[in-house]
Amino acid sequence: MIFKQSNRSDPEQIFIVCRNTSGAAISANVPVGYEVDAVSDGNSVSHCVTAEMSLFAGITDAIMADDAYGLVQVYGYRASAWCSAAGISAGHVAGTPLLPTTGALYFETTTSSAVAASGFKFVHLFEAIAASAAYSTIRQWKVFVRAL
Repeated sequence: MIFKQSNRSDPEQIFIVCRNTSGAAISANVPVGYEVDAVSDGNSVSHCVTAEMSLFAGITDAIMADDAYGLVQVYGYRASAWCSAAGISAGHVAGTPLLPTTGALYFETTTSSAVAASGFKFVHLFEAIAASAAYSTIRQWKVFVRAL
């Protein structure tokens, strides 16, 4: 684990070192989950899939080439994470839960009741998002991660 040096002006952040075993490069600012297949070694990650959603690891800090190591943020404020509000007509307040989208490289907004039913409360929106057709596309939003 890498603990970012604490000071008054920067938020606290914690990162882990992981290896990308997805078979392709993974972009920065996307959700990843631990691998549990033949290549699993305790630090292998790939794109999130429904069957393994509880193995959410965190958000990639930078591009991770296939079979390369990189940092994954597991705690703290993150100024940019890929998110989508597709299918949601209302805006969102800070604190809205976000779920990794299975097989995709972004989070989706959801309802608190859906998150409570799933048990996944790892990432929350850290800014208010106004209702707008522009926000139904994939964009980078501010989030807070608690995947420790």
